[in-house]
Amino acid sequence: MGLDLAESFGWIVSELAAKRSIADSMHRIIDQCAAAHPHPDWQRLRALPYHDLRKLSEWFEQPFRLEPPTMPLRGLWFGIFNPGESIDEVRADFYISGSERFDANSQTNEWAVRPVWWPEHRYAGSEVMASIYRIAYRDGGLKNDAEYLLCLGYAALAVRELLNTVNPSMVFDVVGPVGVVVGFDSGDWIQLGRLTRTGLTPL
Repeated sequence: MGLDLAESFGWIVSELAAKRSIADSMHRIIDQCAAAHPHPDWQRLRALPYHDLRKLSEWFEQPFRLEPPTMPLRGLWFGIFNPGESIDEVRADFYISGSERFDANSQTNEWAVRPVWWPEHRYAGSEVMASIYRIAYRDGGLKNDAEYLLCLGYAALAVRELLNTVNPSMVFDVVGPVGVVVGFDSGDWIQLGRLTRTGLTPL
C-alpha cells in the first residue's frame, strides 16, 4: 500500500508553518514517508542537496530583471510540470508566471490560467526536482508517492526561501503585493501567502 496523499499533503503544510531550513523540512517529510511506507529509495531521496539553492537563486532573478511585467500583477503562480521530448527525457521542474487576477478563496487555480506575464526565462531548471523524478520512476521505484510529495514540498519550500531572501525592490518595483501559490498544473497546490515588502504573510 502506498502513501495516503491527503495525509502527506498535511506534512508539507506543517513544515511550511514550522519555518525550519529547507533541508531539515525535506528530511522530516521523507522520514515520515519512510515510516508510513518503507522503501530503500527514501534514503536516496534524503541524500539530495536540498540545502543548495545557488542555481535557483541565480535563475529567480532573471525573469524580473530581463523581462519585468508590463502591467500590475495580483498573483504569482509557480507551476510544477513534467518537461521532456521523450519518455527517457521526462523530468520534474517548475516555472514562474504572473496573473492580473488572484482569488485566495477559490477552490480551483483558474485565476492562474492564461497568465499576462509568461517570461521566456520562466523555467527553473531544478536539478533536485529532476533527481527526485529520476529516482521515483526507476525500475521498482516509488513513482507518484515520491514525485507528488517531494516535488510539491521542495518547490514550495524553495520558493518561500527565494522570496524571503531576494532583494525586495527587484520584485516590488515591477509587481507590488501579490498572492503566491505553488502547485501542479493539473493537480494540488499550496498557497504560500501574500508577498509584501516585509515578506510573505498569511492570506
